Amino acid sequence: MNSRIAFASTGEYVDQHFGSARYFQVYDIAGNEHHHVETRRPEAKCRGNCEGGFNHLLEILSDCDAVFVGKIGPGAAAFMIAHGKRVFEAAGAVEEIIAELKKGNLL
Repeated sequence: MNSRIAFASTGEYVDQHFGSARYFQVYDIAGNEHHHVETRRPEAKCRGNCEGGFNHLLEILSDCDAVFVGKIGPGAAAFMIAHGKRVFEAAGAVEEIIAELKKGNLL
């Protein structure tokens, strides 16, 4: 599996809601290897709702195959899916989720 995955996370754990995430940790996963690519910080446009749409998030996650978030509303999920992105609600440590991804248990 060769994928670029984003996690709505301030660091070690998936701990951010999609629309209000302050940080996305981006990882490349190739076979049994993975590495942190970068931390991306979106513009703060959503505060409880996202009247301006989700284009700004789609743009910063454009090269990611999937996004793991603590929570995501149905409108945001539908938007991302309609634009070819896989979105998953998840809880726990980023490294544990990556371990499951490498086993082929999540995607």
